[in-house]
Amino acid sequence: MGAVFGAASRATFTFIIFAFEITRDYNAVLPLMLVSVIAAGIAIYLMPHASIMTEKLARRGLRIHQDYEADIMQQMRVAETMERIAPIIGAGVRVGELAERIARRDPEVSRHQALLVVDDKAQLEAIITRGDILRALDREPSGVATVLESGTRKLVVTYPDETLSDAVDKMLRHNVGRLPVVERANPRQIVGYFGRPNVMAARLRRMEEEQIRERGWIGRRDVGGMSAAESSISPVADPPKQNSQAD
Repeated sequence: MGAVFGAASRATFTFIIFAFEITRDYNAVLPLMLVSVIAAGIAIYLMPHASIMTEKLARRGLRIHQDYEADIMQQMRVAETMERIAPIIGAGVRVGELAERIARRDPEVSRHQALLVVDDKAQLEAIITRGDILRALDREPSGVATVLESGTRKLVVTYPDETLSDAVDKMLRHNVGRLPVVERANPRQIVGYFGRPNVMAARLRRMEEEQIRERGWIGRRDVGGMSAAESSISPVADPPKQNSQAD
């Protein structure tokens, strides 16, 4: 019975302890462990992506995760993944001039889909996206309007101490693809830029953490008995370069 329930619920070890606490029979521990492990192996082989408890939900199209893990979005802060050098542009720049610089692939204005509009004191005033530029040129093909007049002044911002989950919720709720990162004490003081690639960077970090294997206690000592700390440190390969595709 313990093997059946353990395999059905994917809680083999729990039901081994549960069955032992009920019977208090030490002679049954090894046979119970054996049949429970065999039953769990058969259950995983026949139903690798679901259990008896979740099979009906899976047949309805609901994907149920078998592994329990902490959400990386709840663990990381915006300050850990944001771009600290935000793409900014002066409030007095004309839309036509900005469009020409983007057409020339000026790296200062073409790397992102949006630019933060600042005043003479580098204080946040608005945000202007590629869509805002196109709409401004449709209204006035000469492009004499300023980026401050053409951008969005009703801003949705995030803060460095907010979790990624809170920042992503703001992006989804307001249907925006990027957020200015500002200080809480001064919402016009820019400290960074947060966009979709920064969200993906958090997932990439989790993937890298899962793939890195730390050396065990046996591998920490070489053949001569010298510890790894006493031996020379081998150079670490440079991490792969990320694609510089604009967000």
